[in-house]
Amino acid sequence: MRLVRALDDTEFGEWLREHEVLWNGIVVGVLLALGLLINLALRRVLSTIVARALEKAKRRRLSDAIIASKLIHPIAAIPALLLVARMIGVLGTAGAIHPLVGLCVSNVLVAFAILRGMGAASRFLAVADDLYSSRPEVNRPGALRGYRQVAMVVLGLVGGISAAAIAVGKSPVVFLAALGAAGAILGVVFKDVLFSLVANLMLTANDAIRQGDWVELKQHGIDGRIAEIKTTSVRVQNADGTVHSIPISRFVQEPYLNYRSKYGSPGRRVRRSVRIDVRSMRAVDVQELARLEASPGMQGLAERARTAAGGGANAITNLCVFRAFAERFVAQHDGVDTSLPVVVSQQESTASGVPVDLLCFIKPDAAPDLASVEGAILDQLSLAAERFGLRLYQSPNDLGPSVPAPAFMPA
Repeated sequence: MRLVRALDDTEFGEWLREHEVLWNGIVVGVLLALGLLINLALRRVLSTIVARALEKAKRRRLSDAIIASKLIHPIAAIPALLLVARMIGVLGTAGAIHPLVGLCVSNVLVAFAILRGMGAASRFLAVADDLYSSRPEVNRPGALRGYRQVAMVVLGLVGGISAAAIAVGKSPVVFLAALGAAGAILGVVFKDVLFSLVANLMLTANDAIRQGDWVELKQHGIDGRIAEIKTTSVRVQNADGTVHSIPISRFVQEPYLNYRSKYGSPGRRVRRSVRIDVRSMRAVDVQELARLEASPGMQGLAERARTAAGGGANAITNLCVFRAFAERFVAQHDGVDTSLPVVVSQQESTASGVPVDLLCFIKPDAAPDLASVEGAILDQLSLAAERFGLRLYQSPNDLGPSVPAPAFMPA
């Protein structure tokens, strides 16, 4: 105030008084610049104090989380905003600037301080989530993501209404009371959003789904890895690269498969079938097994097939030999992650042939396009079936019984 009155006594001050808009702009601009300097100084001081205190207490993990989330920034801005708001309000009340300008700018700064407080709360929750997720007994990213999102929705609603009310010079109680009166109507209008929030909490509390889980919802044609979990929706990237965005409530209302507990590979899961014509199946004699063992790259297949058939007098079929070959071929493929199961299984015979199922996981760095690796594996297995005297089933224009099956291990 003394500085303003001293400026009023000068000739330049009298000239500014004659141009009120310019005078008000200069005063508000100077005070805002002062607030910015106070904000930067507080940020520097608080960062230094917190870093040294946590380093002395040997809480390096907490210090790193606070620095990564930039929690100090909104905390340092709140006192600066409130101080400048108070100074402008006092100047408006004393008549140093236009009272309306002082009131409006002061209210806007207080509202902005509330918004920065919401930002501080959001970053504080992010720090808490980071620390909790890194605990050895938890050890999963975003363990509290659902709680954070629901808490921020509530804080955003209350804080946004309060900031808007203060900015226009009204009491936040009036706005919040009106919101409470309209709660029943809003509950009907936003019932899907509210149900999604509850579903988010349930899934987070039960650790039902995580980012990176491979999930399958057959009723919606979804079979892929979860790319992102939002407040009300989940983005799933399918095996073919397409992305589905579905309401998170689907994971509460409908059945789904999650392969996380069984397979935790970060790569691509391959689950495909090769259908064999049952009419091409037959037993393999001793001479054919000997020819199999003599073929390059086929050593050991006869023994694996004999073990799979149960040994003894049980007949070894060409399909049994093919399964042994497929399992070894996939396990030896450079693009397949052998630290996870490689399973080749035979399913029940159907009208469209005998399904030979393949389950494996492709390494995430096997190729720029993992679908090409999967396609190459299936191509090789389809071509190899003929070497074991098998024919792939093709419908509706199947070759039929008049066409003989190929020879077993042709020369």
